[in-house]
Amino acid sequence: MAATRAIRLQTEIPGPRSREVLERKERVVADPLSVYLPIVADAGHGATLTDIDGNTFIDFTGGVGCLNVGHAHPRVVEAVQEQAARFLHTDFTIVPYEVYVTLAERLLATTPFTGPAKAAFFNAGTEAVENAVKFARAYTKRPAVIAFEGGFHGRTMLSLTLTSKTHPYKAGFGPFAPEVYRVPYPNPYRGIGAADALAALERTFTTQVAAETVAAISVGIRAMISELDDDVKFI
Repeated sequence: MAATRAIRLQTEIPGPRSREVLERKERVVADPLSVYLPIVADAGHGATLTDIDGNTFIDFTGGVGCLNVGHAHPRVVEAVQEQAARFLHTDFTIVPYEVYVTLAERLLATTPFTGPAKAAFFNAGTEAVENAVKFARAYTKRPAVIAFEGGFHGRTMLSLTLTSKTHPYKAGFGPFAPEVYRVPYPNPYRGIGAADALAALERTFTTQVAAETVAAISVGIRAMISELDDDVKFI
C-alpha cells in the first residue's frame, strides 16, 4: 500500500508567484501587518494548505487557533453558503438576527459552570480582552487589572498594556494604559514554581496594588512560549 504524502513541494520556497505577491504587498499594505511565512495561500483542505505556486504544506497554525475543524470542512462551507445567500451583515446592535442568539444559547449550554450567564461575541481576541476588562470594571467599580509576565493578550492599547513582551509588540507605542500590574507566572523553565508565583501575587497586594481595587486578573495565552522564544527557535 502506497504511503500518502501530505507535503508536496513543486518550487523553491517561497515560489515565484508568492514572491511577486509579497513584493506587491510591501507597496500597498501597512507595515504593522508583517508576514511570518513567505508563502501566499491559494486553497486549504483539512490540515493542509496549498500556496499559489502549487506547494502543499501541513498547516500547524489553523488561522492561529480559529480553524478547529480544518480548512473547507463541508458542513462549514454549507453553512457559510446558506447564510451568504440570505444576508452577510446587519450589525446585531442595529438589526438583530436569530442565529446570534442561538449560538449564545448553545455556547452557554456547554460552559463548565452553573447559574445565569450571558455571552458576547467579538471580532478578535484583543477585542474580547478589552471588553472583558470593561465588563469587570463596570461590575466591580474597581480600576485595577493584574496580568502575568510572559502573557500575550493582544495589540490594541489596553491589551497591549497587558501583553508582557516588548519586541515586537510594545516597543515605541507607549505611554500605556494605567492601573495594570504585572506578576510572575509559574514557569519551571525559568525556575519559577507555582508557590513562588502565588507568593509574588500576595506581595503585589501589599507592594503594588490594594486587593480591594482589583477588578480582574487576566491570564494571557502563550504565557510560557513568549518566555521561551528568546532562547528557542520554533521552525
